[in-house]
Amino acid sequence: MRGAVMVAFLVVWVGCGDAAPPEEDASVRDAGAGEDAGGPPDDAATGEDAAADDAAVGDDGGGGEDAGGPTGSAGCGMPSELATGEWIERSVDVDGTTRVWFVWLPEGYDPARRYPVVYQWHGCSDRRENNNVPVQRESGGDAIHVRGRAVERCWDTSPAGPDVAFFDALVREVESTWCADPERRFATGYSSGAFMTHQLSCVRGDALAGVASIAGGQAGRSCEGRTAALLIHDRGDGTVGIGASEGARDRHLMRNGCGDGSAPVEPSPCERYEGCDAGFDVVWCETEGMGHARQDGLAAPAFWNFLNRL
Repeated sequence: MRGAVMVAFLVVWVGCGDAAPPEEDASVRDAGAGEDAGGPPDDAATGEDAAADDAAVGDDGGGGEDAGGPTGSAGCGMPSELATGEWIERSVDVDGTTRVWFVWLPEGYDPARRYPVVYQWHGCSDRRENNNVPVQRESGGDAIHVRGRAVERCWDTSPAGPDVAFFDALVREVESTWCADPERRFATGYSSGAFMTHQLSCVRGDALAGVASIAGGQAGRSCEGRTAALLIHDRGDGTVGIGASEGARDRHLMRNGCGDGSAPVEPSPCERYEGCDAGFDVVWCETEGMGHARQDGLAAPAFWNFLNRL
């Protein structure tokens, strides 16, 4: 299955036509859910086989753990008065620029329990933070979720660019404020956000445990560290060609010591590569007939169940 296509950075900007389903995340406080009128409609994003909603990649895994060991972040033990179970808008200064971001604390948030943190990177859109795979719907009370907002409609995926610095600032803010597990930082992304996710898996691979993406790739070169990875792409995607994800997949396979063989795993049509180093699985899910849709019904449970194993 391994492709040999390497995708130039320019592909990131091809993905700027992403659109969010209008019903997505009406719970974002102080930020409405919107659509990108300039791109292909993604109303099909939630139209997949409903059976995918209950599917998992591999076995159920870790979840949050009790704090008390040395691995909890600086925010462990600090009380929080922030509302839970909804997106709350925040801001942070990044090299003199005020950047907007959002945090989702799980229901029943416990400052004495260290949580994995999922950093979600949106697709290009006018109301950007809503154009994300809603992984928080799947994680229940077991994870903190963070969404950034790009300065423009799409992310700047330059290896030393402002959005990599934004990620660094988010990690500092989150881990100094809430109880996080620094060993279980994850990144997920759709389209432009998928390119951002794979860039982070390269330049911040030593700070992330795993990534999951749909409709975008570009894993990068001269990487620091490595991560487990799940990638979803539709073979008929006319906005971002499947070669973008194939290139990213192949780089993860090489870095993670994987073999050429693969075997089916749930949910269909996913396949896990064999022989990968322990903790560095690579899963490939090639769909058909969904185009550039976000495929929330497949992607959200697949993302969380893959990451939750790590």
